[in-house]
Amino acid sequence: MQRMNIKIASILLLMSMMLMTSCSDYLDVSKELSKNLDKEEVFSNAAYLKSWYGEIYSWLPNYSESGFGVQSNGAFQNLWSILSGELVCAHPNVLKYAQNTYTPSNAPSHRWWKCYEEIRQSMIFLQRAPESLGNSEDQSGYISKAEMDRMKADVTYLMAYYYFQLFELYGPTPILSNIADPEQENIDYKRPSVDEMVNHIDSLLDELIDGKYKGVLPNTIKSGNSEDYTHTNSDYDLNNILRPTMATVLALRARLWVYAASPLFNGGYQEALALKDKEGKRLFPDYDANKWKIAKKHLEELLSFAESNGYHLYHAAPGKDGTIDPNQSIYELFQYYNDEILWATGNNDYNHVASNMEARTTPGDMPGSMGNVGPYQEMVDLFFTKNGLDISEDTTYHETGFTDYPNVCTTLSSSVKHYHLDKHIFNMYVNREPRFYADITYEGKSWHIQRDQKTYKDFGAYFSKGGKGHQDNTMYARAGYLLYKFNNRTLLNVGSNTKRWGRPWIYFRLADFYLYYAEVCNEIDPSDPNIIKYLDLVRERAGIPGYKSLAAKGIKNIIGDQQKQRDAIQHERMVEMFGEGNYYFDTHRWMTAGYSKDTEGNWIKNNDDKSIIRTGMDINQRACEFNSKGIPTLFYDKTGTNSYFNRVVVDELPWIKAMLLYPVPYNEMQKSKLIVQNPLWD
Repeated sequence: MQRMNIKIASILLLMSMMLMTSCSDYLDVSKELSKNLDKEEVFSNAAYLKSWYGEIYSWLPNYSESGFGVQSNGAFQNLWSILSGELVCAHPNVLKYAQNTYTPSNAPSHRWWKCYEEIRQSMIFLQRAPESLGNSEDQSGYISKAEMDRMKADVTYLMAYYYFQLFELYGPTPILSNIADPEQENIDYKRPSVDEMVNHIDSLLDELIDGKYKGVLPNTIKSGNSEDYTHTNSDYDLNNILRPTMATVLALRARLWVYAASPLFNGGYQEALALKDKEGKRLFPDYDANKWKIAKKHLEELLSFAESNGYHLYHAAPGKDGTIDPNQSIYELFQYYNDEILWATGNNDYNHVASNMEARTTPGDMPGSMGNVGPYQEMVDLFFTKNGLDISEDTTYHETGFTDYPNVCTTLSSSVKHYHLDKHIFNMYVNREPRFYADITYEGKSWHIQRDQKTYKDFGAYFSKGGKGHQDNTMYARAGYLLYKFNNRTLLNVGSNTKRWGRPWIYFRLADFYLYYAEVCNEIDPSDPNIIKYLDLVRERAGIPGYKSLAAKGIKNIIGDQQKQRDAIQHERMVEMFGEGNYYFDTHRWMTAGYSKDTEGNWIKNNDDKSIIRTGMDINQRACEFNSKGIPTLFYDKTGTNSYFNRVVVDELPWIKAMLLYPVPYNEMQKSKLIVQNPLWD
């Protein structure tokens, strides 16, 4: 199996070597014009035109970054996982974002100005770009009609996506109907209704599906005819990894309508129903059941397209016995470009073991590592047991005692005898599902590659008092866990070991849309067999029993019960899509933000609607005694108030209902006579 060429991490250079950052005002001009070039010069020169085109990609999200880097561009990085309590970064400069309250005037990150910069850049490009440019005899200055059409189609998609980024965070935001002169002092736009904004984004996507750019975009970036389970650069056109395809367009349209049908935007937010613009027009609609049907239609179009174009849930190559190891499938899914991916970027902060996210999610005593980004206990508890049950339902699950337990991540062999046998593992971490082991680093879990085979061969991650995983007040696992998902298991920052591994960061993948489909089918008709079918496809790839199997065995039956199926679908999404940039937006559109599961599996409102309680293991207590090399010499066979293995409150994250929608920036409210603020922020 070939590893993906490292260059995938730098694919954006093909588009971004000449990228510019626009000025702060969302209607300001690009740097080309600030160089005293007028529009005619820009759009009559191939190099300038391509530079303008490339700049429009500048503010696509980089959700691979959930650590220290969110300080600079958090709105387009995974600050949202931190604000919502999915992940915690122990560095004080990042931790403060989640711990502090915010208002419209000091909200930590906004998308508003950057998205509107790119929307305006897009509008100018579509207005000014010619049908073709230059002479075919001069290839350096030539853009053919076919390529220009592709660039225009790309820009139309990007404009739709920037509007969607605004919509999912703020709700409906102004639609730019013309290219205003930024020198005008009286520029002002009112907010449209939810329906108007959804229909505007949909109309942009429809231009690519059935309108002026129909047939311009390729169906996929797949360029080879390789069989399943192989990964070679020739399989995909990785030079165009970020450019949209028809799969991308259909996926965004499906996601748009799932959001439009969801409670936050579809009659479920009572305070929003009273929101009116300055002319008295309501911005949020009453509940409309038909929106679920529209979402279902677009999801079925996507799934039909995906099937006919070779997309499928990723499964690793079968072993010698013909079986597929789910542990291997889950790991490899994020290490190679593959046929589950509908849209991805090469801009991935997991590309070097000694920098950014790979280092931030590696135990701090490993060479060059920081070990400070991980989940809270509430997220750990969401992962199922190996029996496919919630921890509150499985009688084999225990939070007392310890077991010597094999670490399935220490080898990709399907034979347990080849796994490293970890000593004295807390039973909370024993007999959990494959995604748990692929996603979470817990106390005592052996690292996948030993840094010193002679003296450190049994290296484990130790975050408890005395363990070397706790380095200082910036490098430690605040809740007793590190994020393990996405890490490459061949990297080690010592000697001649591999230190870089290029891989895609996935925006849209098929499992995401299988779960959307189950969700919309359940809202329309709880007896629809597709609900369990698509939910179970995701679970079975993950190596746990599906709900059909559980029902047949008399273990658990949710089939046909709308609320139980709704809970199961939401639970599955939070596990399957963990850490990928969905959690904040899913919990907000469901209006379950501000809630969490208790130890009995019930959703409870946190702390009287004032904060979100987040817990973890007690890192100020010992789990064992360590020698000078950080190796445990004596394990403690106890839990309770004086043990690391005891749930304690780690953080109380501020929460008020207004946070269901992000506040419109204070500066925009001050300069506009037409814009109204989101509910409960005034």
